[in-house]
Amino acid sequence: MRLALIGLPNARQVLRTQSEPWPIIACEGNVNGSGSRLTARIIRNNSGDTQGTPVEGRRAMKPAVEVSITSWKKNVVKPGQEYGRVLLMPGTGYNCDRPLLYWSAQALVEAGWRIDRMNVRNASDDLSTVIPVLNQAIDGWVAAARESGAGKAGDSDTPSGPRLLLIGKSLTTMTYPHVASHYGLPFVLLTPVLHHADFDPSARVIPVPAVGDDIVAESEAPSVAEARAIIRAELAGQSHAASSRYSGPAPLICAGTADPFYDRARANALTPHVHECPDANHSIEVPGHWRRSLDYLKEVTASVAQYAAAL
Repeated sequence: MRLALIGLPNARQVLRTQSEPWPIIACEGNVNGSGSRLTARIIRNNSGDTQGTPVEGRRAMKPAVEVSITSWKKNVVKPGQEYGRVLLMPGTGYNCDRPLLYWSAQALVEAGWRIDRMNVRNASDDLSTVIPVLNQAIDGWVAAARESGAGKAGDSDTPSGPRLLLIGKSLTTMTYPHVASHYGLPFVLLTPVLHHADFDPSARVIPVPAVGDDIVAESEAPSVAEARAIIRAELAGQSHAASSRYSGPAPLICAGTADPFYDRARANALTPHVHECPDANHSIEVPGHWRRSLDYLKEVTASVAQYAAAL
């Protein structure tokens, strides 16, 4: 497989594969002039053409946040023959080769999914400057996946288009409100941020409307069509849409009870699909107990595989 370097502004570069038929995404947050805006640049085709989209946000810290998405080299099925597409997203200091993400991806590859992996560099402690860039990268991935699947009927299709799934760890679980409100896609939330991190000055958490939270920003509010779908779901007695106010399938949450960012009440208010690991930390490990840690890894991987198989 040949790799080509794509030059980005400010001499930043990301890798993309020339052999893949769909666009590869690269985004970064830049400080423009006054330093009051973020710009996400998305590579939309194999020629390296870019599309700049301004994203409102707070003053970004230098160096800028960089996000890239590439196809996993361990994919088995050929493009167009997959059961569905997965976007695997890392946490801070927990990349896609770490156990929870790696083995979830391996399980899904064996089930016929194709995996795309996100890489995030220079993530600030202020999550309000990072989340818009992550959301922009996801927008590009969804658009690219739907474009590549347009007109190709197959096992990977659903009534709304290609079968898509997102798996986030910690930091990237914060994109769930955007994904649910705008796309209604299934989402696996590994160690989600349900209790704010002390280091984050913006004190961001995943909002849970069922316990009185508002959606983070007006831009994350459902569209009119999505709001109507939620109302129809309420009238039909679909409990997740009625209680969560997010459209689409209820997410899967996997977390440890010793995780300082976990909140059981908020998790159960957000989704009926909650897999708890007693005494496990933010990596779903129990320090000093390797057998329990490995057992939890197997349990989480099995839960992810089961959730994906039902889509």
